[in-house]
Amino acid sequence: MVVGMSSSPLFKRTPLFVAVSTLISISTYSYALDDQTQQLPTIKVQATQNDESSEKTKAYNIKNSSSATKLNIEAKEIPQTVNVVTRQQIDDFGLTSSRDILNNTPGVTVNSLETERSVYMARGFEISNILVDGVGFPSSVWNYNDTNPDSFFYDRIEVIKGADALTNAFGDPSATINYIRKRPTKEFQANAGLSYGSWDTQRYEADVSGSLTSNGNIRGRLSAFEQTGDSHLDRYSSEKNGLAGILEADLTDSTLLTVGASQEKNKPNANNWGALPLMDSSGKQISYDRSYNPNPDWAYWDNTSRNAFIELKQKFLETWSANLSYNYNEKERQSQLLYYYGYPNADGSNVDLTAWGGKENNKLQTADFNLQGKFDLLEREHEAILGYTFSQSEQNDKQKSGTILDSNVGTCTRGIAPNTYEAQCTTGWASWTPNNVSWSAFSDAADYTQRNQSVYAATRLHLTKDLKLTLGANYVQAKSEGTSYSAPMNYDESKVSPYAGITYNFTPEYTGYMSYTSIFRPQTSIDEATGKVADPIEGKSYEIGVKSAWLDNKLTGTLAIFRTEENNYPLRPTDSHPLNRTSAISDLRSQGVEVGLAGQLTDQVNVSLGYTQFSLQDLKNGGAARTYNPTQSFNLLTTYSPTQLPKLKVGAGVKWQSKITRFDPTYSTYLKQSDYALLNLMASYEVSPNFTIQANADNVTDKKYLNSFTDGQAFYGEPANYTVALKFKY
Repeated sequence: MVVGMSSSPLFKRTPLFVAVSTLISISTYSYALDDQTQQLPTIKVQATQNDESSEKTKAYNIKNSSSATKLNIEAKEIPQTVNVVTRQQIDDFGLTSSRDILNNTPGVTVNSLETERSVYMARGFEISNILVDGVGFPSSVWNYNDTNPDSFFYDRIEVIKGADALTNAFGDPSATINYIRKRPTKEFQANAGLSYGSWDTQRYEADVSGSLTSNGNIRGRLSAFEQTGDSHLDRYSSEKNGLAGILEADLTDSTLLTVGASQEKNKPNANNWGALPLMDSSGKQISYDRSYNPNPDWAYWDNTSRNAFIELKQKFLETWSANLSYNYNEKERQSQLLYYYGYPNADGSNVDLTAWGGKENNKLQTADFNLQGKFDLLEREHEAILGYTFSQSEQNDKQKSGTILDSNVGTCTRGIAPNTYEAQCTTGWASWTPNNVSWSAFSDAADYTQRNQSVYAATRLHLTKDLKLTLGANYVQAKSEGTSYSAPMNYDESKVSPYAGITYNFTPEYTGYMSYTSIFRPQTSIDEATGKVADPIEGKSYEIGVKSAWLDNKLTGTLAIFRTEENNYPLRPTDSHPLNRTSAISDLRSQGVEVGLAGQLTDQVNVSLGYTQFSLQDLKNGGAARTYNPTQSFNLLTTYSPTQLPKLKVGAGVKWQSKITRFDPTYSTYLKQSDYALLNLMASYEVSPNFTIQANADNVTDKKYLNSFTDGQAFYGEPANYTVALKFKY
């Protein structure tokens, strides 16, 4: 069987494919031995770093979380909305990338502005706080997420809704995304998978974990993936791969040392930068074939991300621990890009093109030290944490400009903006794909350093058995120096951000809560009214709700009402040119409701669902703000295993969002997209304890939709597509 697959023309003989095949051979051989002898004893996996890993529980919810307050407490007693996409959900629905996961997270909208960059939204605002195991650095201008990490290295993704001043240097009002790494297991386990799908998409995975010593005091885990494929877009293709390793060592009975490193590479070809102009020169919205992609073969945007980290945890006084961590992250990006914008005429004229290339490098270092534990006061036990975080981000970019030399598609004359050209193409806009470009030498583009220092403290006081009060504060000093694409990146700000939350257990099943936190974030957006760096974003965030837990915490629910007020918030620029950094500044208010349900309905049914509705108002200019974001959304992931066929699993995923619009000031009209729903299906069958076959179908109704048009441009989402996967475990 393995030989047959390895010789198939569908699967390429890459190094990872050979490794996966070897692992499959081991798994298949072990199962063959089971048939000839008695079945081997079942091996139970027990993680030592986190006994509640979702990989172990295989659940659609979690019991505890430290993502909101750094205190590891029950999720139902966190005074904010917590949404989790667990490892089982990731595996069931083939969510191989961050965008896939967040597209299936209740209340989160993924605005895919381009093939390589997206903006994550919640409650009307961008999500800038993206952490890995609680460590991170706020995203840059307009919160572009330009790496789309693969999901294979993570146990789960937790999304904490609302402002989060305790776990971050800056408290944004939307949400905080926390990626939780897979950790080594004490018992040996090995998994491998390979899949083939639409557009010749091939994926290989391998994951091995276990003890490296006989007594299990040193454990390791090694994971790798590789994926290649074309896409529904003309000429666009990508390949990505990654490798991650983690070692854990019990230096003593009370001392745990963890070290790890990872690398991911992504190499797209014929990708876009910006997308397709959506309005023509008469002010009418343009509709394209959803496969249409005018970007040339010479366009690319290669990205390499590297991470290394070390953690030291020392337990003392029975209930306390001292925790020290250091993370080093580096991102390198090289690109040659082409940007289309304007209002096309029928003959293809009136479209500007900017050819640009870059070498971008970011180095991020983060160190955190904290003391956390429990203390007794007034005959009750309480929790507390006190810590310090230092982060430094260094950005260094170079750029080059391109001169388009093509002459066979019309006369290209210099446009108004530097290094741009207006395409006078008699054969029509849809045929404009330049192939010949002369590039300048590289020149300096960005050189700036940002530093954050924060001191944070929090405590959860058990006032009674059922009434608990969380109080905390974060003092941050934030400084930035340098320039980015001729714009200043200078600020020097400091502020104390308080946090307060209260929970009350009405019954063992129902908990009510309220929370408040302040919002503070220095920014580098240029106020178009003054031409200077805008003042820091400041504001307040409130949430009140009820959480529930049934069936021994196997099923959890939440109902939340929220309100956020922000001052000095940068609106998107009206000029769609990609290097424009000026923005109108306004005061905004978001308020709404979220409802969620996650976990095990019965022994056969798992479910995760959520509905969000909010309004976002512009308090300075009046009316609804940022209408290109859906104000209503619904997400559902559910699976069912029939009692009569327990090895069979079938499931469905639904994503629905309300209509969106965007006002175009040039023609005083609106871009529009109606509400739409996407339906995904899955089915898997456990052929043996070591082998499972799975099929996934996405967008089975073949719905045509635009990903987003935040800047007046967009490209279309994927049509119906399918994947078949073979999964092996030992």
